[in-house]
Amino acid sequence: MINRRQFLSVSAATSLGATALFAREEKRLEPFHKIKIAQIGVRHEHASGKITSLKLLSDYYEVVGIAAESPEWEKKYKNSPCYGGLEWKTQEELLATPGLEAVAVETEMTELISTAKRCAEMGLHMHVDKPLGQSVDECRELLDACRAHNVIMQPGYMFRTNQAFRLAIKAVQSGWLGEIHDVQANMNRNDVDPEFRRWLATYRGGGMYDFGSHLVDFVVELLGAPKEIHVFERPDSDGLNDNTLSVLLYDKAIVNLRVTERAIDGFSNRRLSIVGSKGSFHLLPLEDFSRDHETGKTAPLKIRLVLSEGNDEYERGTHDLRLEPFEDRYIGQLIDLAKYIRGEKTNPYTFEHELLVQKTILAASGYIPWSR
Repeated sequence: MINRRQFLSVSAATSLGATALFAREEKRLEPFHKIKIAQIGVRHEHASGKITSLKLLSDYYEVVGIAAESPEWEKKYKNSPCYGGLEWKTQEELLATPGLEAVAVETEMTELISTAKRCAEMGLHMHVDKPLGQSVDECRELLDACRAHNVIMQPGYMFRTNQAFRLAIKAVQSGWLGEIHDVQANMNRNDVDPEFRRWLATYRGGGMYDFGSHLVDFVVELLGAPKEIHVFERPDSDGLNDNTLSVLLYDKAIVNLRVTERAIDGFSNRRLSIVGSKGSFHLLPLEDFSRDHETGKTAPLKIRLVLSEGNDEYERGTHDLRLEPFEDRYIGQLIDLAKYIRGEKTNPYTFEHELLVQKTILAASGYIPWSR
């Protein structure tokens, strides 16, 4: 059981990530400037979730409209509940909206960079879904455009504001776990739909490129640039790289990242394990959106933190922590974006960091050989 001291410790540790829980409680500066934002694209897997989150953040954003990739895709998605009440426009019409300040780029992954670069050249701040292209050069070109036009660009790596992942980073960077030896994580799924599998097979990196990118982003923030990257793949008969392992080697640590898309309990069995010389951190599952039948609340995130030495927040021993869950996986990032734009918060992720993350993703998913 978690005692009061442990509960307060968890609360303090998780304050590094903006969550819906904390968003509801924070005191906002006045006058509050609502940011005019639009969404371009409906084909990215996170597109419906992002527009839903933006609509929930009515204290932060004014959603001025949405543009699909084409008239055909608009017709297909126009009646989706998540887009209810929004005005559909062409991309040209949307980008010409008076006072438009920001754009959420949620296109098909092959169109993310070209769309984002166009927005950057117009001076629009952006939330751009992941990953940032299939080559280092196109990512660099986007970042250069953002730098040249003084644009804030936030990639859609949702674990950056997951409170359990923020606590993991604090545990490692504060030295609670000692010297890190072993990191293991997976983003397993159960993908059996033939149409979806055919689509994902058009990406050389398959599941590691699409879903594993979230884990790579986390590991780069946790440990920095790896010394070596080794990729192991077992493609299915339909051509999809649906069984992949990426091994990232550091001075002392070995990082194993897995994406298996034939896992029956894939989502509920996604896990993170970090083992060091002085302790360990275990999270299972990475996210939990199951709800209590009586309260309607989502389940708490469950962490086991084991320490051989105490620190200012935790005593020596095993701590089974229960973190209050977020109600929405994207809200934290989008609140941060609003604060970056308003100048209330400094974006901790530099363009150099974003390029390193993308380069590591491409190497971990087999696109390029790794070189530091």
